[in-house]
Amino acid sequence: GRDLSPRTELNEILRRILDQTPIERLRVSSIEPMDVTEDLIALFAASDRLARHFHMPLQSGSDRILTGMHRWYRAEHYARRAELVREWFPDAAIGADVIAGFPGETEEDHGATLALIERLPLTYLHVFSFSARPGTPAAEMRNHVASADISRRAHELRALGEEKKSAFLAAQTGRTLRVITLHRSGEDASGSWTRAISGNYLDVRVAGRRPANDFLDVCISGVKDDTLVGAVS
Repeated sequence: GRDLSPRTELNEILRRILDQTPIERLRVSSIEPMDVTEDLIALFAASDRLARHFHMPLQSGSDRILTGMHRWYRAEHYARRAELVREWFPDAAIGADVIAGFPGETEEDHGATLALIERLPLTYLHVFSFSARPGTPAAEMRNHVASADISRRAHELRALGEEKKSAFLAAQTGRTLRVITLHRSGEDASGSWTRAISGNYLDVRVAGRRPANDFLDVCISGVKDDTLVGAVS
């Protein structure tokens, strides 16, 4: 809403959607970390129609690289936002975008990114390997990182992301999640199942065949192939 006249804050846009539409679940797919304020989080806490999912682009854990990217925040600003979300919502999904090998990134910068992600309550990562796009300022920058180093750093970031994701999935066992069924079903050795997605942005296989767009309370019994499995409680 920054481009509107008068300017409209994200909180107000979300309130209007909640007040003026019958949408049963609203998910914010990506949000700048500096927009994750206490007021915004309080709005999420006040409505169970807002999915407990916060995807906040990080890009780097190095303040030097964030400056080179012209990002508006620094690593500790980001950390405070992620920790604030976790304080309010112990089971929220918190995701981040990260770029490996931005021009000028040193091993020290990469290490700072790994260390920051390690200590933050993130539950998954989207990792991108830097590639120069003609006509952009980054393409004209000096000190481009060797492709082999970019690949290795991306691999290390993805491995850390998988560790975070696996731990978050394992922590769901025994919980009851509110899910919405999707247009996909299948069958395996344990029987038929229907794909669903939880409010905290996790894939769930619900036992039995179900119509799409049904809200169900599902007791999670375990994890299979990076997907939660459970039955209607």
